[in-house]
Amino acid sequence: MKKILLIPTLLVTLVFNGATTTTVSAEPVNDEQSYSSPSWSSDDSVQTPTWFKEINLNNSNNSFKDNTLNNEGSSIQYNFVHKEGNQLSEKELLPFITGEIEVLEDENNHKSHLVAIGTSISNGQTQTDFYFSNIKDAPISDIKEYATEVAQKNYNANENFKQDYTSINSYSNNAIVAAVPSGTNYIDTFHWIIYSDQKKLTNGNFVGAGFIDSTVSYTKQGTAKINSKNVSVWDMKASTQTRPVNSYQTRQIASRHTIEPYVPDQKLLSYGPTTTKTGSNFSVSLTGGFPSISWNFSRDSVDVTDTGSLSTGYGKWTFDFPLGKTVAKGSFLMEPGIRITNETGMVKFQHSHSGYYYKNLSYQGNGVSGLVSRSFNDL
Repeated sequence: MKKILLIPTLLVTLVFNGATTTTVSAEPVNDEQSYSSPSWSSDDSVQTPTWFKEINLNNSNNSFKDNTLNNEGSSIQYNFVHKEGNQLSEKELLPFITGEIEVLEDENNHKSHLVAIGTSISNGQTQTDFYFSNIKDAPISDIKEYATEVAQKNYNANENFKQDYTSINSYSNNAIVAAVPSGTNYIDTFHWIIYSDQKKLTNGNFVGAGFIDSTVSYTKQGTAKINSKNVSVWDMKASTQTRPVNSYQTRQIASRHTIEPYVPDQKLLSYGPTTTKTGSNFSVSLTGGFPSISWNFSRDSVDVTDTGSLSTGYGKWTFDFPLGKTVAKGSFLMEPGIRITNETGMVKFQHSHSGYYYKNLSYQGNGVSGLVSRSFNDL
C-alpha cells in the first residue's frame, strides 16, 4: 500500500472564466461519508491489452511517414499518443485528429495540460479521446492507466474496434473542402484528471481527487434562413461525468460550452438546462431554426444554477452536490446542450470546466480545465 505525504495548503476559491463560482462552505464530513469513493492510482504492473498501441512521439523509432502513422497490415485498434507527460502542441496533433484544436488560457489565465490523445474507430466512426491534467508533469503512468480504462470500456461496449484501421486520419487542414451535408456528426471525448495539491504519495506524485469525462457530440441539423441570412444550424450535446476517487466527494462542477467569442458569423440560439433546484430531472430543449429537440437527465438531489447568456453567446452551469449523499460519492452524469448558427467557413466550439472535490476540512482537490477550442468543416 502506497504511503501518503501530507502537504498543508489553503483552500482555493474556484474562479471560472471571469466569474467566481457559487461560494461553498468547507463543512466537515464524518469518516463514513468521506471514505467512500474508490481508491485509484497508477499501477505499473497492470498489463495493457494487445489492442492498445502506445505511440511515444519522443521515440524516433516510431513508424512515421510524412507525419502520418503507417499502420498498413497491422491490427492496431486503440492508438495512445503522448510525449512522456509533456504538453502536446496543436501542430503535433494535426495528423491524428479531425478538424483543429486549440488549448487556450481562460480569462483568469488558467490553462490545462493536454498530455495525450487516443484514437480508435468504433461502430464505423472515428473517435478521439483527449487527455488533460490540471498539473504540470503529470505522471505518464497515471495517464496511460486512465487511457487504458477508457479504451477498455469502449472496447467492451462495442465488442471490438475496427480491425482494418490503416491510417489514423486523411484530413488535411489546407485542403479545400466542400460544405458538409446535413446530419454530419463529430464526436470528441475529453478527459481531465483533477489532482489534489495537498497530498503526495511517497514517490512524489500528487494524489488524484477526481475525474471529469466529457463526450461531446456536434450535429449539423441543416441549413436555414434566419434574420434574412442563410446559416447552418448545429446542436451540441455534452455528456459530462464526474467521478471522485481516493475518498473524495464531488462538491461542485462548473461547465461552459460556447461559440467562439467575437466571431460575428456564429450565434447562440438556445441552451439548457436552466436553473433547477427542485424535481427529479433536469430538462434541456434546443430551439430555433429547426424543430426543437429535448432530453432530460436525472437531478438526484444535485442543484444547477444557469449563468449563461444568449446575448454574449455562451451556456454556463454550476452543479452543486450535497456532501455525504450517494450522488456526491459516486459518478454523476450532466448533459447540457447548446444550439448555434454559423454563416461561413468552419464551425467552432469552446469548452471549459472546473471541478471541486472535497474530502474534509484539510484536503480538497481543485482543478480548472482552461479553454479548449474545436473547429470542424462546415460551409
